[in-house]
Amino acid sequence: MTRDYRKAALGLIKGRVLFDAPMKQFTSIKVGGPVDSLLFPKDLVELKKVISYATAKNIPFLILGKGTNLVVRDRGVRGWAICLTQWMKKVRADGEVVEAEAGLSIQRLVQFSIQKGLTGLEPFFGIPGTVGGGLMMNAGAWGAELKDIVLSVTLMREDGEVVERPRQKLKFSYRQLAIPASWVIVKGRFQLSKGRKEEILERVKSYSEMRRRTQPLDYPSAGSIFKNPPEGPAGKWIEEVGLKGFRIGQAMISDRHANFIINLGKATAQEVIDLMEFVERKVYEEKGISLEREVRVVGEA
Repeated sequence: MTRDYRKAALGLIKGRVLFDAPMKQFTSIKVGGPVDSLLFPKDLVELKKVISYATAKNIPFLILGKGTNLVVRDRGVRGWAICLTQWMKKVRADGEVVEAEAGLSIQRLVQFSIQKGLTGLEPFFGIPGTVGGGLMMNAGAWGAELKDIVLSVTLMREDGEVVERPRQKLKFSYRQLAIPASWVIVKGRFQLSKGRKEEILERVKSYSEMRRRTQPLDYPSAGSIFKNPPEGPAGKWIEEVGLKGFRIGQAMISDRHANFIINLGKATAQEVIDLMEFVERKVYEEKGISLEREVRVVGEA
């Protein structure tokens, strides 16, 4: 990236701009090389400036939330990473409808709904990502998916124009919302229901305990690595081919949940990717099942 583009990033926004920031500090699995520029727009106006400029100048950009479901390669990312989590995290309720900006954590969204005595978000407690990432992935847990409660999603096009799409015009599928790759999720509106706070808290506690029992929360991970194929849970097939606890370097298949790859401390992105590829080959060779990745791999090989 030229120095002009670096200088432009500084001039576009009042929010922070970091150069050559190590992406392992901004991803949940704690791997990844440097990004040329990491921008933290303070509001919708600054985000529009950044997206419009990047599009006009053909600067590649990556939208970053909490860095879950993301593996950044060891050589890093060329262009800009645009992080929404420092400023774009407002949330408000209008009756039983909750509106949340893309940078708000899903955890905070659930906590807000509890405070308001609103039910419908309990299964998502503990999902480590943001509202934007959750909508993009159609996040799900314990049989629930975000698409089930979405009223609308507000998007920013590559030219900076903001458009709101109602649920009936959105194409959700398993772990995916189909939108153009250059569009950015700005906020979502969710239809919840009135409930008794004590009962809501009890359900949240139950889901939280299940998550603690079944997932490797003590180690950095990217979340579930593979989507569940039609034949059954991905973790079941990975376990059946004997890969629980298998490791390449410092990247290991969790011995608690086989659909998680954990970083034992000093894993490289290449070790994580090699392990994913090994799992894919092994499950296909022994079970005839093709696993599709839930995580994104980005950056220079």
